[in-house]
Amino acid sequence: MRSALFALMLLGACASGSPRGEEEPTHFLSGTKWLRMDDLDANPHGATMDFIGNRASGSTGCNRWTADVTEQGEELRFGMVATTEMACPTNMQRDTERNFLRVLERTRYAHFDQESLVLMDSRQRQIAQFNSNLPTPE
Repeated sequence: MRSALFALMLLGACASGSPRGEEEPTHFLSGTKWLRMDDLDANPHGATMDFIGNRASGSTGCNRWTADVTEQGEELRFGMVATTEMACPTNMQRDTERNFLRVLERTRYAHFDQESLVLMDSRQRQIAQFNSNLPTPE
């Protein structure tokens, strides 16, 4: 009887799953890709953002970047941003990068639908707008 009870308890413990085996929570932006549209001087090297799980990455218009993302409702924050450190070939690309990194630092809220993403500051003022950058079907 004891061995049967122990076996049932062991089976129940195995079925409950461990924290290490749990998947990360799905964030509302996870799986989306965006191209910045409100920085007209940046074209054709505009900033991009790709969200996967609790991370975001992309291009600053000059270098690659990545950061942790924290979301709660419409609140959105980027953690410490890591970038590659290649010299930007033009002043325009350097300005695009500097401006984009400031946007990431100032972002506190986001509003999005399938076609656009708006990043907002702590007063919920728009600081950047992105359009969906999904691959086009062939």
